[in-house]
Amino acid sequence: MGTLLVLHASFLAQAYGEDSLSAPAREEQPLDISADSVEQLVEQNVVRATGHVVIRFGTRIIKADEVIINSKSGAGVATGHVRILDEGSDLKAEKIKFNAKSKQGQIFNAQGTVGKQYRVKGQKVTRLSETHYKAVDAHLTTCTGAVPDWSIQTDWLDLKTGNRALFKRGLFKIKNFPVAYLPVGYVPLDNTRKSGFLFPGFGNSNQDGFIFSPAYYWAINRSSDATVFLDVLSKRGVRPEIEYRYTPSTKTTGQFFGSILNDQVTDSTFYKVLWTHDQLLPKGYDLSGKLDLVGDNNFDKTFNDDTALRTRRSTDSFLTVSKSWTNNSLDFTTRFRDSTEDDRDDTLAKLPQVVFKTQKHKLAKSEIYFNQDSSFVGFLTDLDPTIENDDDIFIGRLDFHPQLSTTWKPAAWLSVTPTIGARETIYTEGLENTDERTGALTRELFDFKTVLEGPKFKKIFHTNSRLRPKFKHIIEPRFTYDFIPDIDEEDRQKIEVFDSVDSVSARNSFKYSLTQRLYSKDVKGDDSESNQIMRFEVSQTYDIREQTREDLVDRRPFSDIRFDFDSRLFDPLMINFDTTYNVNDNTLDTFNFEFGVKPLKNLSMYFERRYTADVSTFIMGTIDLELSRGWRLIYSTRFDELLEKFQENDVSVRYDNKCKCWGFGFDFISRNNINSGINQRETKFLFTLELRGLGSIGTKKRETLLHRDYKGFSIF
Repeated sequence: MGTLLVLHASFLAQAYGEDSLSAPAREEQPLDISADSVEQLVEQNVVRATGHVVIRFGTRIIKADEVIINSKSGAGVATGHVRILDEGSDLKAEKIKFNAKSKQGQIFNAQGTVGKQYRVKGQKVTRLSETHYKAVDAHLTTCTGAVPDWSIQTDWLDLKTGNRALFKRGLFKIKNFPVAYLPVGYVPLDNTRKSGFLFPGFGNSNQDGFIFSPAYYWAINRSSDATVFLDVLSKRGVRPEIEYRYTPSTKTTGQFFGSILNDQVTDSTFYKVLWTHDQLLPKGYDLSGKLDLVGDNNFDKTFNDDTALRTRRSTDSFLTVSKSWTNNSLDFTTRFRDSTEDDRDDTLAKLPQVVFKTQKHKLAKSEIYFNQDSSFVGFLTDLDPTIENDDDIFIGRLDFHPQLSTTWKPAAWLSVTPTIGARETIYTEGLENTDERTGALTRELFDFKTVLEGPKFKKIFHTNSRLRPKFKHIIEPRFTYDFIPDIDEEDRQKIEVFDSVDSVSARNSFKYSLTQRLYSKDVKGDDSESNQIMRFEVSQTYDIREQTREDLVDRRPFSDIRFDFDSRLFDPLMINFDTTYNVNDNTLDTFNFEFGVKPLKNLSMYFERRYTADVSTFIMGTIDLELSRGWRLIYSTRFDELLEKFQENDVSVRYDNKCKCWGFGFDFISRNNINSGINQRETKFLFTLELRGLGSIGTKKRETLLHRDYKGFSIF
């Protein structure tokens, strides 16, 4: 039967020296020793324990076959199957020398885990404190196994758990094969921000050449940091970039990005500046702004991998201050849009735009509702969009649009909502057909709208399913009558159209729609919820003004019929489509279709087709296949049916090692870039090696591929 010896503060006082004890140390902090046999040699001030020895002091536990401690000096030696456990660390060794007074020690032929994730092996490991270790002839890795998949072998290692590891004369090895020599190195051992050089990114493109991207991360303070890149493009030159992020308080946040390149291929300068800022001001005001600038050569078209940014036609910079009350809101905005097209000058600025809105609410205790939308905008634009000529004009517009509405229910299944409004719009400048200024003008009109909803039809279907015991089918017809009286055609021609306020025209139309919805009652354990799993809407507008036109040949009172369908019968299945059918020409004007399915746990597929008659037709698709043993294959494509050409193909191969200590990714991108009217075929190779706990080596994560996803499961 084992022996238990408890040495309390009296022993610690003797071991540490009475004068060394601080107030907290004087508290009862027992050093417990349990073993098969414990012997106290009082004259020699020695405690000797043998057989299954376990020593506990503080959070540290030492296990060994034999332990000898000098009760006066605090020095001790543990030998035989030694194991040290201490707050996430677990080390095994042949022998350990320690001191109960200094809490330091030396561990010989040690190996094990430090900080739960990192595995260390060293000929001699010196414990300087509870979190600080130094080692000679050491190995560091996050992999398990007798021969780890990767490791860093180093002559000297300085390690702080939960902080960092420094090493000298390191050798990076895969299995036992040396790959790279590292004269010095730094490895972060936690998730906190620390300044330092990041692993460089690299890749290859037939347009840019070999890409090498060293970077430095600067943890400026607790509320801001920055990343500085220096991209070396072998064919184009050097491109410095900076990303700066700041959050000085919970009410303020922002991010700045800047990039510039003196291009050796085109002998021109590419630059891009993007700055976003959000801030909560006193008294409930919100400030939001964006500075969006690109050079004349359009940085995004040439270098950005995001399809939306490569194809956009203008930059958009703005500054908005807004405030909301219970029923009202106020927005003050300045905005500047500039064309990114090489042959156009589509400048449009709002200097400023002030919008005051009142949400629909009851007037006193009546059943009448009031809402209004008022605005003042100062438009600055160039009437001549060509590069060669400028025809700048400033037009101020004041618009006031109040409305009254009510809802009448002649039956429980029927509701009628009439709305009447008046509109006054004042322009500081008008234009003749010759683009000559005409001076100030006004536009007065009223609008009337009635919405009739019902009767609604619904039916509940009961099933024998435990998971979906009920379905509910609802049919909702809706009728809308819209009326705006005639507007003086001569005055209307003088109005420069900037947005929907300017494009208001006489209206006398009737819109009808039929919506069907299918709901399911889904049971999950003891809870149940109702979910819409299908919606199908058909709508069309009949234009009475068009029907009464004198020109019988070109009358087209019936608009396109619109069909809109979306469904999620099951989480792994999505089917959506919308289309417009031209009843006058008997043609489909648009047809858009989305299909997503996950037939197997390891297989996802997404398909999308976008069709606009005589304009564009393209197909996008993604297949995501998870293979065995950590392999994953993803393929995405975009095919232009009109040009009969694949505009982009992306192939991604991913591998995650089964021990989760490393992984890699390889991407191949082939796409068409159209810039300055020139169609350029770009081929790009990207590679990333991720070492768990150390970070990623490879291409920067700025690349945006075509891989698509939809709510329910992730494609990528």
